[in-house]
Amino acid sequence: MICWSTIETVCPMCGYQLYVREVGGCDILGQDTDLLIRTRAPHVIRIEVHSCPDCRFSGYSSDFLEGRISELTIETYFREYIEKLGDDCGLAGPSADPPTHLQYFWSGLLSPLLGHPARETGLRMLRAYWSLRLDPAPDLDDSGLKNLEQRYLRQAIVYLRKSLRQEKNPVYLYLVGELCRRKGNWMHSQNYFNRFLARSTRPRHLHNAASRLIKRARRRDCRHMSMERLLYPTRDQSKTIDGREEEKGA
Repeated sequence: MICWSTIETVCPMCGYQLYVREVGGCDILGQDTDLLIRTRAPHVIRIEVHSCPDCRFSGYSSDFLEGRISELTIETYFREYIEKLGDDCGLAGPSADPPTHLQYFWSGLLSPLLGHPARETGLRMLRAYWSLRLDPAPDLDDSGLKNLEQRYLRQAIVYLRKSLRQEKNPVYLYLVGELCRRKGNWMHSQNYFNRFLARSTRPRHLHNAASRLIKRARRRDCRHMSMERLLYPTRDQSKTIDGREEEKGA
């Protein structure tokens, strides 16, 4: 077994040097995987660093391979912006672990500075949006939560729209159309759904779904409706009727 404990990488946020020995003990790093369990010759265990124990930034392993971002960018703009965002999210203090949605948003802010493509940045912002929806911040009121959702959603749309210039997969047209519908950009939503229908070679049911979403996007009251209720309104009504019948029978 080969374990190089002197290998180091750099946190892109604060420049802290991370060594392999700080990630875990040799007993953990020395365990074989199922694929290498029968390997008798010495081999190298792959280790990926994605979190910094100093500034508590958590991103992707590729972020830690690019080196630190210029100190001027971090100190004069980026650090202040992140601290303000942490205050808006009700972060307990600098030693507190940031919530999942904020970690995704931080990695999304770092992404273009590290040279990642627009699609990667947009998907990170989208993960921040969904993480906030799945696990809302308990310290935020309804107004603050809605503002934060809109901030994440707006950033995701901006970068995913940029990626469409080189993106050939029509699924991203569908994705941007759905995000615009959630944002309330009804005209843009219909435009991207129509472009998806024009370019897509997907099965017929996806074409039908996009057509229904185009019609629903024209209605200003469908923004918070579930996808199942949007695509299958009759199914949702049947569930309601069945529920009422069960209540009457009880």
